[in-house]
Amino acid sequence: MGSLLEAKLVSGRQAAREARRLVADLHPSIGETTIEDVALLVSELVTNSYRHGGLGPNDTISLVVSQEGPTVRVEVTDAGRGTSIPAPRTPSADGGWGLEIVKRKSARWGVEKGKGSTTVWFELDTTDQDR
Repeated sequence: MGSLLEAKLVSGRQAAREARRLVADLHPSIGETTIEDVALLVSELVTNSYRHGGLGPNDTISLVVSQEGPTVRVEVTDAGRGTSIPAPRTPSADGGWGLEIVKRKSARWGVEKGKGSTTVWFELDTTDQDR
């Protein structure tokens, strides 16, 4: 896949906002509908990363966006000091919608636990969206 974006985000509340800003700059190469979906899902994953990844204030979250043909792939990686692999939980009025939104909006998604890191990724197929 051809890389469109590789960034390191400083963990914290500003990380999701910065990720959305970086993704918005990809609009010319990815269609408008796709970029809106990517921005939403990236925001959810980056927010989960700093809320649940056990990151400190100086830790970083890696964001990679790539595209091959009609498929856009996004990977969000953190130090993943949590002990379990993230999975969607039953959403409620108090939250829990992050991974459920990723599951519903993406064509494919998954989690890869590495030595000292966790990567949550998703793919969108742009063939059904505006270009």
